[in-house]
Amino acid sequence: MSRLVDYFVIVGFDHEKERGGLNSGVVLQRFPETNWDDTPFHDGIGWFCQPQGWALSTERTEPRFYVSVLTDVDANRHYCACLCFNETVAITPTKPADEDEESLESSRPVSNITHHSIMYAPKCLVIVSRQDYIDTFRNCLGIIYTVWVENLGVPLETLVGNLVGGVLVPDAGGPQVRFSIGAGDRQALQPPAAPPMPVTHTAVYMLLRLLGIHNSVTLWCAVMSEHKVLLVSLAAARLAAACRALAALMFPFRYAHVYIPLLPAGLAEVLATPTPFLIGVHSSLKEEVSELLDVIVADLDVGSLHIPAGVNIPRPEGKLLSSLQEALALVLQPELRSADSAFAPPPPASSLPHMLDKEIRAVFMRTLAKLLQGYRHCLTIIRIHPSPVLTFHKMGFLGARGLSACQFAVRLLDSMFFNGLVAERGPPWRATDIWDELVQNLPEQLRLEALNPELELQHIQDLAMQLHLNENPNPQAFQQRILRPPEGASSRIHQPPLPPLDAARVRDVMREVQARTSQTKLSALRPPQARIVPPAAPPTGATEYNHLLLTNSARRLEVLRSCIAAIFECRYADARKSFPGVLRALRAPGARHALVRDLAARLPSNKHLLHHHQFELVVR
Repeated sequence: MSRLVDYFVIVGFDHEKERGGLNSGVVLQRFPETNWDDTPFHDGIGWFCQPQGWALSTERTEPRFYVSVLTDVDANRHYCACLCFNETVAITPTKPADEDEESLESSRPVSNITHHSIMYAPKCLVIVSRQDYIDTFRNCLGIIYTVWVENLGVPLETLVGNLVGGVLVPDAGGPQVRFSIGAGDRQALQPPAAPPMPVTHTAVYMLLRLLGIHNSVTLWCAVMSEHKVLLVSLAAARLAAACRALAALMFPFRYAHVYIPLLPAGLAEVLATPTPFLIGVHSSLKEEVSELLDVIVADLDVGSLHIPAGVNIPRPEGKLLSSLQEALALVLQPELRSADSAFAPPPPASSLPHMLDKEIRAVFMRTLAKLLQGYRHCLTIIRIHPSPVLTFHKMGFLGARGLSACQFAVRLLDSMFFNGLVAERGPPWRATDIWDELVQNLPEQLRLEALNPELELQHIQDLAMQLHLNENPNPQAFQQRILRPPEGASSRIHQPPLPPLDAARVRDVMREVQARTSQTKLSALRPPQARIVPPAAPPTGATEYNHLLLTNSARRLEVLRSCIAAIFECRYADARKSFPGVLRALRAPGARHALVRDLAARLPSNKHLLHHHQFELVVR
C-alpha cells in the first residue's frame, strides 16, 4: 500500500525573468517540503507545467488540465498532473533608462497618476505521483480550484493536507478505496487486478479512430521495431492518450526507451537524440520537426503519417499481417460480415467505446502470440541462483517458425523489449497472467477457427472481456460526487489571486491524517500464486510457410532450372525476366537445395571462370 500523491506543488510566473531570458516558472510552494530532489521533476517542473512556455497574456483563458510523464533512472514512471489557470496582475510601464533629461522634463506628468496595464499570468496546481490514476488527479485538482474560486469556506490547507497525507492506494488486486479530501466530495479508487497489465480506458480506440487501421498498424510496427516516433496534436490529452495506447499495444513487452508524451517547447533539442523514442509535441512545433530525417511523424488531428524516405519500417509478412488488418476491420466495422448478403440481417449493435478498446487490444495480443508461438521451447536456463538467467536460441526459433526472412520478427527478437520479456517471463516457476493463458490456448483456438471462422470474433471478445475485468474488477457501481465550478467562473473580473497556503497548518493536517490512517488497515492481499508455466506448443510453421511459398513446386523448380540454364548459356535477358519468381522460390529451403545441386552439376571442378554478368546473377 502506498500514498496516492507524492507532492502537491504550486508553480507560478517568474516575474524576475519577465523582461529578459527564458521564463520557466518558479515553484512557489510544495508539500511535503522534504526529499524533493529525489523526483525527476525537481529541476524542470516549470517546463512541464507550461509546455508552450510561461508568458503574460492580454486575454483570460479557460483552465486546462494535462499530464506529463517522466522516467527516472530505475525506469519508474512519474506522473505530473497540472491544472493551469490565469491570475490578474498589474503591470506598471517603466521609462527607458537612456532618455535624456530634456525628454524626461517635457514628458513628466503634472499629477501623481500611475498608469497600469491589466495582464494575466499563468499559475499551476500540480500533483506529482508514481501512481497512474489520471482521472482522480483531475478530480482532486478540480475540487481545490472550485473551493478557491467559489469561496466555499473550506480551508485550502485542509484539502491539500488530506490529499497528500490521507489517501492510500492498495497494490494491484486490492479492494476499492473510497475517500474524501474534505470538501463534501465522494471519490473512489479501484486498482487493477493484475499489475503488469496496462490500463487504457478508451485510449486505444481513440488512436484507431484518429489514424485509421493502416496508419495505426504501421505506427505500431515502427514502435515494435525501435524507430523514432513523434506524435503531433493541438491537444495535450490526445498526445498522452496516444502514447499510452501505443505502449499498451506492445503488451507483453514494455517500452524501454525515451517516453515523453508531452515534450515542452523549450526542450525540443531532445528530438535530436540518437536513441529510439516515443514523444508527443504540440502542433506549433510541426514545422521544426519536419526537418528531422529519421523520425516518423504522426499528426493525430489530421490523421496523417509521414515516413521519411530513408526509413524502412518492417512489417509482419504474409498471413500474419493480413489477419491482423482483417480482424481490426471486423471489430471496428462488424457490418462487414453481412454487407454482401442478399437478405442482409439487421446491422449488429456496435460495442461501447471501452469494450472496443479492449477488443482492439485483444487483436494485437493475439497477433504477438501467433508470432511468438512456441518461444518458450527455445529458452535455456544457464543459472538458477541467486536469480535465474536465461538465454534464447533466436536462430533455432526463426528456423523452426520459417521466419528467417521476416525482418519484423528479426528486429523484434533483437530488441531490448524481447530481452526484457525473456528476463521477466522466462523463468518456468512464477505467477501467470492473461498472456500465459493466451499462449497456452492459442493453438487450439486457431484449430477451431480454421473449422469455423465465426469463432475468431468470439475468441477476441472473450479475451477483451478479460482485459475489461482487469481494469474493472469491482462490479459494484459507486456514485461519485465531484465539485465543479459553474460555467463562466474563470472569466470573473474581480477574482482575487490564489492566497499562499499556511505551511504549518498543512503539516498539522498531514500529521493528523497520517496518524488516523496508520490505524486503518486494509484486508491483507493474497499475492498471486506461483506455478509451473506450461511450455505450450513447440515452434512450428516452417512447413506451412514453405508450402505457401512453393505452391505448384514442380513448376517453380522448373523456372529455377531454366533461369540457371539461361545464365550459363549467356541469355541474360531471359534470366532477368524470370528473376522475381526465382527469388521468391529461393525463400524455401527446398528450392535452395535444388539451386546448389544444379550449380554443382554445371561446374566440372572447384575452379570455374564466370563472365561478369554470370557472376552477378549467380550471386544474386
